[in-house]
Amino acid sequence: MEYDETVYACAVNRIFNYNCRDARAIAERFPSPGELFSLSEHELRELLHGNTHYIDAVMNRCILKEADEEVRWARAKGISIIYIRDREYPRRLKECPDAPTVLFYKGSTGLNPQRAVAVVGTRKATSYGRIQCRRIIEHLAGLSIKPLIISGLAYGIDITAHLAAMECGMDTVAVLPTGMDSIYPPPHRQHAVRIIEQGGLVTDFPKGATPMPVTFLRRNRIIAGMSDAVLLIESAEKGGGLITARTALSYSRDVFALPGRITDTYSAGCNSLIAQNTAAIISSPSSITDAMGWNDGTYLSRKEKLTQLFEKSDYIRRNILLALSADSAIDRDTLICKAGADPQDVLASLTGMEIEGIVGSDIYGNYILKV
Repeated sequence: MEYDETVYACAVNRIFNYNCRDARAIAERFPSPGELFSLSEHELRELLHGNTHYIDAVMNRCILKEADEEVRWARAKGISIIYIRDREYPRRLKECPDAPTVLFYKGSTGLNPQRAVAVVGTRKATSYGRIQCRRIIEHLAGLSIKPLIISGLAYGIDITAHLAAMECGMDTVAVLPTGMDSIYPPPHRQHAVRIIEQGGLVTDFPKGATPMPVTFLRRNRIIAGMSDAVLLIESAEKGGGLITARTALSYSRDVFALPGRITDTYSAGCNSLIAQNTAAIISSPSSITDAMGWNDGTYLSRKEKLTQLFEKSDYIRRNILLALSADSAIDRDTLICKAGADPQDVLASLTGMEIEGIVGSDIYGNYILKV
């Protein structure tokens, strides 16, 4: 039975999923992935250096049947299957020697943005880490060419980065450690739905793949490979974020780290990278844009934006802006009190400001500024 090339590509991905270098070599040797499955056993033995595991897998037509079912499932779910030779494949990732041959993608933005920043860090983020993460992303959002924000959908810094990007009107991509049929961690499924509408989900794992230690490590190399720069915000002496940063260095990516006190457990990894001169220090929200040369003359600082908004606002909106600029997040009742006006008028102003993208809400339902 003959299949289309996408099926053959998925079959190659299933067979060589944990050996991307061999899969990459096959992709470079054969313009069409289907050519691999037309080889004789003798030809396969020479090509695969006698590796019986791979030879048997290629000759087992059940693999093609499984791949065909996967392709049908993906298309029914609106999931794109991108082969490494396709134009849509992330060009930055393609530069990496261990880039996957197939990516599964569902989203609303392309994977080849003009600029891309990966933001990673501990799952046990402190308020310091979350606040600084938001401030840096707010600064990046002020650029005329906003970078794509890439992370891993995990607890802590990852989800903070995704949510901050969306609240600032930026696209964000989450790289999964599982197949596209299994969102991890499950409580972030609702965030994943939002990310699809303002960015996308990416994985190289086939349908049915479950989270394991090795899948997180492989996920991290995609995060690093798709970016121009990697920002590490809070990491212990060991951790996935630190591994991502070091992987990024091996790919010749720029790496930045947020410093912390020497007594802070979750700043030890960042401080170590900075001390070793393997990561540039984040000394202000503009550190990344300054180092990357992204200050293109059209940037408006957060203070300048707030000043412009304040000048154009009535007294209720001005009080809302003042309250939210003083505190990072405020619940509805407190904000109504600080606005100093009739609650219905304050709620009407807040609704208008939400529609205009001036204010939004955090994961706890508190009001926050989006400028």
